[in-house]
Amino acid sequence: QPDRERPPELQTARVERPPAIDGVLGEPGWQAAGVASGFTQMRPDPGAPATQRTEIRILHDDQAIYVAARMFDTAPDSIVAQLGRRDDEVYSDWIYVAIDSYFDHRTAFAFGLNPRGVMVDVLLHNDTEDDGSWDAVWEGAARRDEQGWTAEFRIPLSQLRFNVPETDGCGADPGTGDAAACGELVWGVNFLRKIARHGEESFWAPTLPEDGRLVSLFGELHGLRDLEPPRRLEVMPYAVASATAAPGEAEDPFYHDVDPFGGMGADIKAGVTSDLTLTATINPDFGQVEADPSVVNLTAFETFFPEKRPFFVEGVDIFRFGIGLGDGDLGNESLFYSRRIGRAPQGDVDGDYTDYPDATTILGAAKLSGKTASGWSIGVLDALTASEYGRYELDGVEGETPIEPLTNYGVARVIKDFRAGRSAVGGIFTATNRSLPESGELDWLRRSAYTGGLDVRHRFGGD
Repeated sequence: QPDRERPPELQTARVERPPAIDGVLGEPGWQAAGVASGFTQMRPDPGAPATQRTEIRILHDDQAIYVAARMFDTAPDSIVAQLGRRDDEVYSDWIYVAIDSYFDHRTAFAFGLNPRGVMVDVLLHNDTEDDGSWDAVWEGAARRDEQGWTAEFRIPLSQLRFNVPETDGCGADPGTGDAAACGELVWGVNFLRKIARHGEESFWAPTLPEDGRLVSLFGELHGLRDLEPPRRLEVMPYAVASATAAPGEAEDPFYHDVDPFGGMGADIKAGVTSDLTLTATINPDFGQVEADPSVVNLTAFETFFPEKRPFFVEGVDIFRFGIGLGDGDLGNESLFYSRRIGRAPQGDVDGDYTDYPDATTILGAAKLSGKTASGWSIGVLDALTASEYGRYELDGVEGETPIEPLTNYGVARVIKDFRAGRSAVGGIFTATNRSLPESGELDWLRRSAYTGGLDVRHRFGGD
C-alpha cells in the first residue's frame, strides 16, 4: 500500500514566455518545474504501482496554468486513441488534470485529453460528486510518438476560482513566514491516467476504491507566488435571426410557408471581488445549447435533465441541495432545479388549430456566486420570466389564452466550511412568485411557493 500519511507535493515554476500548446514538449522552460511521477493504481490492482510511467510538469504566468504530460508506453502501437466530440469520454487512453484552486478539499476543476486531442472538463464538488455540464474555455493538444504520447494544457486563470493570501506575516525575508503568509498560493492537484487496454486507472496522489473520497486526497501544488485573479469582465451581446420553412395546412391561420424569427440580448459576467462573480443575462438565447437526450419516462417522477445553459451552469455546485429525488441516470438530487426556469409553458391550448411557444421567455436574470477565503460559499439568483399566451382557432373564431404567468424565481444558498473542508453547514431558501391572470385560467397554479432547508456534512476522524 502507498504511503498516505502526507500528500505528495509538486513545485511549479513561473515562465516568462508561455509554451506553445501543440503537444510537443520541446520548450526548455518545462525543465524548471518539478516532476510528478510514481502513479498508483486505483484499478484493477488497487495500491500497486502503475504499469506505465507518467511524468507531469506545471508552469504558470499571470494569465494561465500550463501542464505538460508525458505518458510513456512500452507498447505505443497498442495505445487506444478514439476520436469523439468534446466532453465525450470515449473508450480511449486519457490523462486528466484536476485543480483544487480554492484549496477547500471539496471543489476541483478537472480537464482531460486523450491521444486524439478530445477535450473533457468536469466540475468536482462535495469531494466526490461531479458535474459534466460545466464547460470552461481552455486549450489542449496531444501527440503520439515512439515513446507513448504527450499532452499539453493551457488553463486560463479566469476559468479557475481562487483567493489571494495576505502577506502581513511574511516579514522582510520571505523564508521566515509560512507559504500563505508570504503570498504563496497552495492549491490541491491530482492527475489521473487511464490505460484503456488494461482497464487501468492510476492517480498521482493515491486514491483507492474503498476511500469514498476524491478531492480531499489531492496532493499539493506549491510555488504559485504573486498570482492575482485576472480582472474578470465579459460582455457578450448577441443578435440572432432564423427562418423555418415547413409544409402545413392552408386552412391553418397560424401556418406560414416561412416563419422568420429574430432576437437580441446580452450576457454579462463581472468579478465583483476576487471571491465573488456577478453574472447577468438579458433576453438570453439558448438555441445553440446542446439538445437533451430523448427519454421515455414511464414513472410517476419528473425526469431531471442536466443543466447546459451557460448562465445557470456558473456556480452550479454552490446551488446544489441534495434531497434524493429523481429517476435513473438522469436523476437530480437538488432542491433547486434550474431547468424549470424558462421551461415549456404549463397551460394547454384547445382548438381546431393552435399556436404556442415551445419555451417560456426569460426576460432577465442575475446571479452572484463564489467562495470567500474564510470558507463561505454564497449563491444568490433571481430570474424573471414572461407571461405567455397560446393562440387558437375554434369553429372559425380566433382567440388567445394565457398558458404561463409572469413569474419571478429567487434562490439564496450559503455554505460554511469547517475543519479544512471536512465538515460543512449550509442552508437554502427558494421563492416562486406568479402574477396569475384575473380571468382564472391558471388558478390551478400557486401564486407563491417557498421552500427552505438546512444541510450538514461531516467526515469523522481523519476520513
